[in-house]
Amino acid sequence: MPAIVAANNFAGANSYFIWALSSTDRIAVLDAMKSANMKLVRIFIARIAGGAKGSSAVATNDLETVSVGTYDDTILRKIDQLAVEAHARDIKLVIAMHDRYALGCWDTDAYVAKYSLPVTGCVNGVPDSSKFYTNANAIADYDNRLRHILNFQSPNFGVPWKQLSDAIFSFEIQNEGMGHMNQVAPNWWCDRANTIRSLLGSTGIQISTGGGTDLSTSLQSQFFSCANLQIIALHDYNLDSSYIASHIDAAKPLALNSGKRLLYEEFGATGSSKQSQIQAVTNTLISTGVPWMYWEMMKPGMKSNDYEVWTDEPTWSTLASQSQVTRKQGGEFAWPEIDGGA
Repeated sequence: MPAIVAANNFAGANSYFIWALSSTDRIAVLDAMKSANMKLVRIFIARIAGGAKGSSAVATNDLETVSVGTYDDTILRKIDQLAVEAHARDIKLVIAMHDRYALGCWDTDAYVAKYSLPVTGCVNGVPDSSKFYTNANAIADYDNRLRHILNFQSPNFGVPWKQLSDAIFSFEIQNEGMGHMNQVAPNWWCDRANTIRSLLGSTGIQISTGGGTDLSTSLQSQFFSCANLQIIALHDYNLDSSYIASHIDAAKPLALNSGKRLLYEEFGATGSSKQSQIQAVTNTLISTGVPWMYWEMMKPGMKSNDYEVWTDEPTWSTLASQSQVTRKQGGEFAWPEIDGGA
């Protein structure tokens, strides 16, 4: 078990397809994160197109591209290589097991075909993917996906991922599960957490919700009552500091009293005031004692026109310095996985 440490704090970044970048670019991103003393990088197990966002990404299929239950481990092997490189820089992975928006929104995966899910392409709204969360066969298929990922034998570390607490911080049930939908299956998160925990056992790897589309959906009461959910991930792109602080201040006692921890996992800024907005939001987050992760760090960045940030724009200096400040501040929660070993 992790050693007991005092309350501490840290920062990280999302770079959801960093595993698909060229070796040179992967290392450049990780080295920049290390220089900023960032401790987590968040990724998705999801298909990526070649050259995505102007990057060096190599096209890579999802784990289940041909059909549900037929696994192509290419993506897992790429993530495993990333784990080696990140571990060497004292950075751990947050792994989202699936992306809700692959269900007929920004992408269309094998579950859409098998369960005849609606497809909007996110042009005419986010599709209603209720069947994925309520159909017993779809749930069983998804649990099998989770088991396959957890049992994947690391070619670099020589153990299955479910034992790889040295390199993996948390498994996330899904990125923004049921996002932009009414919560059609309230027990879905906790049931999936139970599936994951049954395989993880007492290893130091945490289980995270994967966040919601905003603070309200990220902070559902069911998350605080589920024994096998340890991390409640917060997502919101509303950059109003008072809004952020009020939600976190209300949630902290709930988390502490229920043995959970909060991680402000997704926020981002764009446009001409990008740098000043990031400065203000991170100041607020530092004051709350809750760790944070920016969306997103990528080579190349998109300058002020998008959420991506790279080291050749002024915004990076703000993120890097705020990460360093965060590491020096006391936190609201103890994170032994970050400072106390695995």
